[in-house]
Amino acid sequence: MKILTKYTYEKSWRQTKEQDLLRIIKEEIGEEGAEGTLAYVKDVCKKGRSITVGSCSFKGEEPSA
Repeated sequence: MKILTKYTYEKSWRQTKEQDLLRIIKEEIGEEGAEGTLAYVKDVCKKGRSITVGSCSFKGEEPSA
């Protein structure tokens, strides 16, 4: 599964690598709990929903067949 991100001031979603996801979450909420938050974001995205952490939204995208 790919995870897409979009800040509130952006109009389009973009694919983001896992290391960048963790960096974004750390910027938004700080170092404490960032890895747990990333795990939660992944879980929500697997279920087909989107989630916002701070000013960044995350959603999953199934790979194209």
